[in-house]
Amino acid sequence: MKHYLLILITFSVSLIRAQEIKKEIEVKQATVFLQGAKVYGNTSVSLQKGRNTVRIVNLPNNLDENTYKINLEKNTTLLSITPQSNFLKTDELSGEEKKLDDERKKLQRQASLLHIQIKNLAGEQNIINDNLKVSTNDKSTPQEQLIKLTEFYRKRMLEIDNQMFLLNEQKTVVDEGIAKIDKQSAEEQTHKNTNRKELVLEILADNETNLNLGVSYIVSDAGWVPSYDLRAQSVKKPIEMIYKGKIYQKTGQDWKNVKLFVSTYRPSYNQDRPIMSPLYVAEYAAYNPQVEIAASYKLRKETAAVNAYQMREDIAVKPSEIPIASVSDNQMNVMYELNYNQTILSQEKEQYVVLDKKQIDATYKYHTVPKLNNHVFLMAFVKNWQNLNLITGEANIYFEDNYIGKTTITSNYVKDEFPISLGVDERITVKRIKLEDKTSQKAMNSNKWETESYQISIRNNTKENIELEVLDQLPISENSKIQVKALETGGGNFDEKTGSVLWNKNIVSGGSDKINFSYEVKYPKEMQIHYYNR
Repeated sequence: MKHYLLILITFSVSLIRAQEIKKEIEVKQATVFLQGAKVYGNTSVSLQKGRNTVRIVNLPNNLDENTYKINLEKNTTLLSITPQSNFLKTDELSGEEKKLDDERKKLQRQASLLHIQIKNLAGEQNIINDNLKVSTNDKSTPQEQLIKLTEFYRKRMLEIDNQMFLLNEQKTVVDEGIAKIDKQSAEEQTHKNTNRKELVLEILADNETNLNLGVSYIVSDAGWVPSYDLRAQSVKKPIEMIYKGKIYQKTGQDWKNVKLFVSTYRPSYNQDRPIMSPLYVAEYAAYNPQVEIAASYKLRKETAAVNAYQMREDIAVKPSEIPIASVSDNQMNVMYELNYNQTILSQEKEQYVVLDKKQIDATYKYHTVPKLNNHVFLMAFVKNWQNLNLITGEANIYFEDNYIGKTTITSNYVKDEFPISLGVDERITVKRIKLEDKTSQKAMNSNKWETESYQISIRNNTKENIELEVLDQLPISENSKIQVKALETGGGNFDEKTGSVLWNKNIVSGGSDKINFSYEVKYPKEMQIHYYNR
């Protein structure tokens, strides 16, 4: 009786253990946020009637355990979820990794043998050198023997040097081969699933059934970066904007042929509203009252670049030809659903997908700031840009199929028209000079007056009439004792708050124009003044 009872207990324990099923999900869908991604996958599981233990293995190491969602079918009940990490998991080498490892060992053996030969030859050189020194210093050594020894030294040392040279050449080739294999092995590792997260599910089944088990979760080591291509064919056509997503994911799982969504949402782990603390005021005791205020200002740099339209000469990256997505404008984000399945590998490199294409109305003008440099920029001013669902990101600029450079699209830009620089047009020349004969300084009573006069010359050498914005400035006084007065603005639009003067010029093909402007600065005799930017 005891024997049959033992067999029954053993059979029951084996049955319980047999009910634990190990499965790895296949990723079917991914929603990539600006930071993080929601991943959905599924697997097929055969369940017995009653309690079943299903262990989902090889889940991403950096997933958020608070975001698990399990999808079951009818007639099954999820009893418990237990997240775990399998630290005893051993990573098996793939076929390609085994091949690379065998080749590496073969080359390393060759390198070791070459090293031994080089080491022995170097030792022989040391012995010959030591013997020659002893014989040369020993006065009892016969002259004839010393001559023979010297000839042997010269002949053998030449042989050793030649052999070492050839051996070192071979070793260099072998070392380079090992380095290439190491790089290829590192590349293979980027596609290897080294994840150790597991999810143990206890599922109650009403009947024996084949279950399609779905699992979704959020991972942190994935996301996307907005990127744009802005293409203008001529100043008479709209700008084509190609909206791209630079997607990255290093989850350890390859997303192969998945349904891909790209969202402008950025999940936040702190959803608490901000609470304001009381604000107090107290008497302030200055630490060092002798610090000169003027030291905090930077002197003006006449050769500074034009900040508002600065261009960088990076190389543009062209996206692969991927179909445009379907766009959903939701309450708090914009969702792009790509029309065809995508493959996004787990790797360090980003992958580009095209999200949208738009034709954008723009007005074109030339713009120059001759005080800073004599370049004339062709500018495109995009209207109603707030309606384009743009997020701050880098943009590649093309004009007439030529790559111009890069700019930054900023979603918090507040003006009605967004400026885009299309590069410098060398055919339009601008020159700014100081008119010395009209510049003066005089003193009267307790005050001084300084007068500054400038002339800007423009010439249009293009075949078209152009509209040109010319920007300059007058100084602004922050001291009531210093007064600045505009004497002549040449018909420009003067902004007293910023000191800027803007001229809009229409210049015919082959035509030229000149702008004269001047200002006066009045201040006390005993005062010294300087100009600064900040």
